[in-house]
Amino acid sequence: MTFNDLCFQALCWTADGELDPVDKFALLSDLIRQATPNEHFEWIQTMEQLSLPQSEGTVQVSGP
Repeated sequence: MTFNDLCFQALCWTADGELDPVDKFALLSDLIRQATPNEHFEWIQTMEQLSLPQSEGTVQVSGP
């Protein structure tokens, strides 16, 4: 794999020193696109194990 086609950008880091989940997802997506067929399986497994925070709206229901 080469890194010639990677788009470099400023990455966000969390207060505990981890790469921001959104940037982690973007970085791994780029790596998957450039990986060899043999590497795809491992990268996809890594992506599946990521937990990304997701906003979820709920409707308030009031009872009788």
